[in-house]
Amino acid sequence: MDLYKAVRPLIFKVDPEVDHHLVANGLKMFNRYPQALQAMFQVKKRADLKVTVKGVNFDSPIGIAAGFDKKAEFYNSLGALGAGFVEIGSVTRENQPGNPKKRIFRLTEDQAIINRMGLNNLGIEETRRHLANTPKHVTVGISVAPGHGLSSEEMVDEMVDDIKEIHSFADYIALNQSCPNQKGVTTLQEIPVAKRLLQKIHNLHIKEPVFCKFGNDITTEQLIELINETKGLMDGIILTNTASNPSKIYNNLKSTNRNEGGGLSGKPIFLKSLSLTKAIHQAFPELPIMFSGGVFTPEDAQIALEAGASLVQVYTGFIYNGPTLLEKINRQLSINDVVRNLDYTPVAKAPSHSSQDIEVTDINEDKKVELDANSGASFHEE
Repeated sequence: MDLYKAVRPLIFKVDPEVDHHLVANGLKMFNRYPQALQAMFQVKKRADLKVTVKGVNFDSPIGIAAGFDKKAEFYNSLGALGAGFVEIGSVTRENQPGNPKKRIFRLTEDQAIINRMGLNNLGIEETRRHLANTPKHVTVGISVAPGHGLSSEEMVDEMVDDIKEIHSFADYIALNQSCPNQKGVTTLQEIPVAKRLLQKIHNLHIKEPVFCKFGNDITTEQLIELINETKGLMDGIILTNTASNPSKIYNNLKSTNRNEGGGLSGKPIFLKSLSLTKAIHQAFPELPIMFSGGVFTPEDAQIALEAGASLVQVYTGFIYNGPTLLEKINRQLSINDVVRNLDYTPVAKAPSHSSQDIEVTDINEDKKVELDANSGASFHEE
């Protein structure tokens, strides 16, 4: 019997943000000494799950997506539960309170969540301090996002400055270019803006690989064009962020909270993430893909890996299925010998960024950012 699933109806009676706060407090207790948590949950390290992507070593290809440990407070605890990597953040220059509460909604019938958090976090300096004070026992990515109320040019410059300050604490950097819950962020997916951002990051000449996170609403054609236009400037991609409202995916939802504004995560976005993963892997087989979106079971993770993903992130599935999910996925991948049957050779090599600066192209600022009434960004207090 799964104890977590037995008590989940009681847990889900608590407001989702309060629930997360309680879980975070529990996990924080073990962040300095994660071995105790690992023993408590009987989590095993498995040699046959170790992978190398862009020169970074992962104990497992299964990790935790950004948004769970926003403040860099319990990444080692998540590693002790079986995560091969943990993505911190998203982090912005200054601390941000995010959107007004209530801003997280469970869609239990759909195995989904809608959130419009609005990139709440402690800011770059406090996040750095947390990482510096607690040595990491797990591979850590840091998701960087722009602050609220900035133009495209300002977003680019701020993110580049933040990466300059925090990259040495990360094993990889993730660029949040697709959060639907803060005005303007999704413009970072537009080719002129994305190109300028990646060009400026290239000119930092950091050794850590840079992964770009794209939204669930992007089309295959748009994504292929963007990758072609930014040739070699991104070291990998994350597919996908949440689906914004409105989106066709929302049409089939059953839960009473289905019309809440924000970004949709969980089971309903799995197939779109999978479709993009297959298409991008076929078009760019040497580009590493982190799959993200609706992984709830070991079978989901295996499907994502066999579709072309090099790594898989979980988030909403972890909330619905509890702290043993990561170990269950790892055990099943090991039993099925999944990792050994995948070819990691094309994606294993560390980035070979040129030491020469490249030209940085301009952005056409004529475009106006339009917000739908149900966008999570439309709830942000100016």
